[in-house]
Amino acid sequence: MIPPRPLAAAALVLLLTGSAYAQSPTPGGMPPPPGMSMAASAAMRFPQPVRVGDLLHRDVIEPVESQNYVGKVEQVVSASNGSLAVVITVGGFLGFGSRSVSVPVDALVLLGNVVEVDAFTPAQLRQLPIFSPVGTVPLAPDAIIKVGLAKPSH
Repeated sequence: MIPPRPLAAAALVLLLTGSAYAQSPTPGGMPPPPGMSMAASAAMRFPQPVRVGDLLHRDVIEPVESQNYVGKVEQVVSASNGSLAVVITVGGFLGFGSRSVSVPVDALVLLGNVVEVDAFTPAQLRQLPIFSPVGTVPLAPDAIIKVGLAKPSH
C-alpha cells in the first residue's frame, strides 16, 4: 500500500516558495470564491496522486480548528459523465441514523491521514440527497485519482 505523501509535497512547496504553504484564494476551510469552480480551486491545492484503496475508510472531518468528525469514506465512484465523486457517511450517532452522500473529489482535500470536506458546510452536507449508485461505477482500489492537499485549519 502506497500512502499519500503530503509531507514531500509540503517540502517541495517550502523549497520553491519559501513558505510552508503557497497563498491561495481558497485557504483550508473556505469554499471556492464566487465565480471560481471547485475544480479550479482544487487545482490550486497541489493535487497528488492517491490510490483509491488508500482513501477507503479514512475519517472525514470539517475544515475548522475543532476538526469535527463528519463520517468515513465508503467508496469512490465515476459518474456516467466522467466526473469522480467520493461517497461518505454523514450524520447519525454511534453509527445509527447515518446516511451516504456523494461529494465531488474536488470538494475534498487530504490532511495527513484524514480527509477534509472544504467546499461544503456541515449544513450543506446534511442537505445532500442520499447517494444512489444508479449511473455510477465504483473505482477499483488500485485506481489512481488526484486529491488536493490542505494545511491544518488551526
